[in-house]
Amino acid sequence: MTPPDKNIVEEHQKLIEEVLEAYPEKSKKKRAKHLNVHEEGKSDCGVKSNIKSVPGVMTARGCAYAGSKGVVWGPIKDI
Repeated sequence: MTPPDKNIVEEHQKLIEEVLEAYPEKSKKKRAKHLNVHEEGKSDCGVKSNIKSVPGVMTARGCAYAGSKGVVWGPIKDI
């Protein structure tokens, strides 16, 4: 496999910077830890994913109880 062109890596980094510009400074700092460009030959991409979730923010690690509580008990409560 050939190493990626440096221009492509730089282009992807610019895209990430453009995405982060939409966030307020505090959120941008937190989100920057979750976005990075993978470079061939590096063993660590630098993305930090094993950190605590921020309360109130939807994550892929939400627990099954909380999900079922909202999906099942929410409509039952409304009835």
